[in-house]
Amino acid sequence: MKILIVEDSKFVQNMTSKLIGHHFPEVQMLTAADGETGYRLFCSEQPDIILTDLLMPKLTGQELIRLIKQDDPNSRVVVLSADVQKITRDELDQLGILAFINKPLDAEKAERLVGILKEIFYA
Repeated sequence: MKILIVEDSKFVQNMTSKLIGHHFPEVQMLTAADGETGYRLFCSEQPDIILTDLLMPKLTGQELIRLIKQDDPNSRVVVLSADVQKITRDELDQLGILAFINKPLDAEKAERLVGILKEIFYA
């Protein structure tokens, strides 16, 4: 299994990678610091799930998700973002994301993310 984390904060990248690696040591982790690099990695590596922030350089999370969904409508995307605007959430729901988890990740939100990944990996 491959997970692509698209996040411009190195701290959040590392924290998310460690959380996932702790629960799923067999998963290959890919990281990108901007949406453009994330899209290139998506195209070349075909990850099983994409975790993305929304506010990033080069391509926003919404732009990245649109491109990914054009290439693969069945792609599995989870958004990790501090953006809580209803209009943003509605737009993301229309794009067909799996889940939206507010940052920062606390124990409850981390548990939710792990639960989502377990459903995908062990389905």
